Amino acid sequence: MIQVVQYPTILQKVRLELSSSFNSLPDILTSPTALVIEGAAALAIVAGILILLRKKRTSASTSRLVMIASFSALYVVFRLIPTFPMFGIPGASFRAGDFLAPLFGVILGPFLGPLAVIIGTIIGFSLVPPVFLGFDFLPGATSAAIVGLVVRGKRVQAAVLNIIIILVFAVLPFTSLLIPVGTAFVPYLWLHLVGLALLVSPIAKWASREINSGWDGLNLGIQSLPRLRRNYYWRHFWAFFSLALPATLAQHLTGGILTQLVVGLNFHAVPGHQTTWLAFWTFVFWIYPVERTIIATVAALIGSAAVLSLKVSGLAGRLPSLKMRESERSVAS
Repeated sequence: MIQVVQYPTILQKVRLELSSSFNSLPDILTSPTALVIEGAAALAIVAGILILLRKKRTSASTSRLVMIASFSALYVVFRLIPTFPMFGIPGASFRAGDFLAPLFGVILGPFLGPLAVIIGTIIGFSLVPPVFLGFDFLPGATSAAIVGLVVRGKRVQAAVLNIIIILVFAVLPFTSLLIPVGTAFVPYLWLHLVGLALLVSPIAKWASREINSGWDGLNLGIQSLPRLRRNYYWRHFWAFFSLALPATLAQHLTGGILTQLVVGLNFHAVPGHQTTWLAFWTFVFWIYPVERTIIATVAALIGSAAVLSLKVSGLAGRLPSLKMRESERSVAS
């Protein structure tokens, strides 16, 4: 039997809210499910290191499987850590895995790197629910793919992928290509075009050569930390930053495409608390340059330190996925 509410004004004060069962990051990291995943991640990473450090040479396929499993587990752990709020989806946030995606591209390449991101994201759904109907792996996979292509001497393919992403974003119905700034209009994609120009410039070629140099070991001997930082670290940092910035900008556009497809076309809504899509893109216009610069900087800090550590320790020579073919090495140089 249906009961009619005689005083509907009572319901006007009722508001439904979705609250997380976790109140803080420590609660998330110490939950039973998280402990199981973190333990599996630690075991996978340790197992990968032990196998790769064995004196007996393992097959390339086995090494690649171990690397994918290890990096996927690492990505799951970083997916648990929230960073910036995701303004298009209230209550959601970006994840620290965004900082690792460029490094995955460097170490695993343009195919295995995105694959590790995809696997890690899907496994992480058990703790971090999907935001984009399960396609949350696409932005991070895009970032890993672009960096992986550049360091493998495929800058043209990386630029083509970036151009395709820009064109897809530009033709979607909810895109605002021009943003009003005072009495003028500024292209929303201005920084993305800078990133594209960076990919096809000599800077990207230099960055690829810098990152690819010394995979068999730098033969540095015992150096003081200041000397190591002065001679090698900052070159690696700027090289990594030069690739991470266009990669994270492509990642940003991929997220914008998913936002339109999920929020606009699927739910017929406007993201966040904005009333129009122009208001939303105007709001993001002022935020994303700072946001993407921070992500690229942190990714470069992590990635350059990791790459330099691999070279100094000689471990890079034990990772067959890092070794470029001679034809690719000649193109990159």
